[in-house]
Amino acid sequence: MSTLLPTVRRLIAYTIWADRTVLAELGSVRPEDLTRETGTSFGSVLGTMAHILGSEQLWLSRFLGIPLGRAPSLEDFPNLETLAAAYEDFWPQIEFFLASLAEEQLDQEFTWTNLAGETHTAAFRNVLLHFVNHATYHRGQVVSLLRQLGYIPPHTDLVYFRGAF
Repeated sequence: MSTLLPTVRRLIAYTIWADRTVLAELGSVRPEDLTRETGTSFGSVLGTMAHILGSEQLWLSRFLGIPLGRAPSLEDFPNLETLAAAYEDFWPQIEFFLASLAEEQLDQEFTWTNLAGETHTAAFRNVLLHFVNHATYHRGQVVSLLRQLGYIPPHTDLVYFRGAF
């Protein structure tokens, strides 16, 4: 019988890989382009990457039962060096969580309170899929911004992730 757990694990591993891939590419982007105002939701390439990490940190804290009072943001990661260091600190935490996931957890209801104070409940598998999808959506924005700024962005589609298929 096939289970959902290996797929969820692969998708979260993909998220880590894709975050790493984009972050590595940002090392070749001029600092002024990283922080250039783009008129997008999070203002810049750096702002969007900070949002991705802040959201991932926020969700992991909820998964672990120690929710943060606010989502980390660009003010916490004002430059590529602080952002990269924060990702380096985060990845082992999410990898540990990933290794500790059990099949029976996926069908359980997961309840969290968002930053507006609203409480929500959903199947844990759906929340984990949101975790992956949210990061994928915003990495796509970063890729578009890099193209618009004249850079050749990395390929981060799932098909490029080793072991995806």
